[in-house]
Amino acid sequence: MARIFLRNARLLLAAMLLSLAVAGVAQAAIVRPNGLDRRVDAIPNAAMLSSPGTALVDAPRQEAANRLVNWTIPGEVASVLASAAALFYFWNAGWAAALRDRLRRRFRSDTLIRFSFGFALALVAKLAALVPDFYLYRVNRVLGIFTQLTPGWLDEWMLTTLATAIAAGIAAAAVLWLVDRTPQWYIYTAVAIVLVAVGAAYVAPSLPGFAHYVPLEGAAKAPLEALLRRAGYAGVPILVEDRSLRTGVETAAVRGIGPSRQIVISDNLIAADSPGEVEFVVAHQLGHLSHGDVLRVYLWRAFLLMAGVAVAISIADRVRFRRDDDPLSRLSLVGALLACVYLIASPIDAAVLRHTEPPADAYALSMTGNRAAAVRSLVRSADQQLTEICPDVVARVFFDVTPPLGARIAAINGVPNGCP
Repeated sequence: MARIFLRNARLLLAAMLLSLAVAGVAQAAIVRPNGLDRRVDAIPNAAMLSSPGTALVDAPRQEAANRLVNWTIPGEVASVLASAAALFYFWNAGWAAALRDRLRRRFRSDTLIRFSFGFALALVAKLAALVPDFYLYRVNRVLGIFTQLTPGWLDEWMLTTLATAIAAGIAAAAVLWLVDRTPQWYIYTAVAIVLVAVGAAYVAPSLPGFAHYVPLEGAAKAPLEALLRRAGYAGVPILVEDRSLRTGVETAAVRGIGPSRQIVISDNLIAADSPGEVEFVVAHQLGHLSHGDVLRVYLWRAFLLMAGVAVAISIADRVRFRRDDDPLSRLSLVGALLACVYLIASPIDAAVLRHTEPPADAYALSMTGNRAAAVRSLVRSADQQLTEICPDVVARVFFDVTPPLGARIAAINGVPNGCP
């Protein structure tokens, strides 16, 4: 079985590299502004400042947003559980031990054996989640959020899988190297995770991705540069991402820390939103920047990872060893438990991220003073992104990393959100 797995893993890796070598399937850009944009543009400012969010969003799109949530949640859960089940079976059936023995016969270096084993475990987990992941892609494709064709999606999935497998291999080799050398390996591992988190926050803008970025130009440049000067961030560059070839959804994000800081906005945002909305969105990202949210989120995720690993190892230590077990083969069991811990930790993670949004909204309003544009931006976002204005408890607790749009609109215009 280990021989078959290694042969199939080599074939999969070759297919990934070949697919990436011929990547670049042409796709049609989504045209913005569209009919939904024109509907939002036609809403008077007075209505934006006096009406609840439920009265401002498009009702058919809210029905579609509800379908999106109902279809997405099972896929998200199935993706995690499929990975966990595959890793547990891989360990319980003895395949992990067989693969370990096969690698030891093939390689002499412990580091290479451990890297290869961690690499293989990541492949097992990602392959097990392929069907749920494809299902989630199709849901977004059918509902019109993505226009990316299947070959393009598969290219991205393969590259993400490859990067995940390499990271898992490096982590397995590094942690087990520390285990061999010191009883306090967990302390050094925790320090390493924090350092990696800080480093990742710093180099994130330089990492290769699937999108192309260009400096901001055109009519939006002058007012946004003026906004940055008022906020004290005149040296922070604003880049435009070519999102229209993959989705019609407008996006904005702040990346990097220290000298690497930058704000990335999508071409859809520039094309479809009014100047006041664009300023509010960028000011919102400046709010995250001023509150140190970028580094804070990276460090929080590092802490969450450390806590999850500690819980997974603690549970694994209470599971009886198989006759052919050793610390290397039991990484598969730890990985399965870590996936289950992820499901439990998701509500905590979402709650922490939700708390970063209201201060950023308040900061953006203090910088722009344009409440109507702020509400219009959120209404447009709800229509275009199929975001529920009043999400149910499950979606809000487990998956929403921002407060409900109805609540955010109510906080801005000072009226009830209209949600039941």
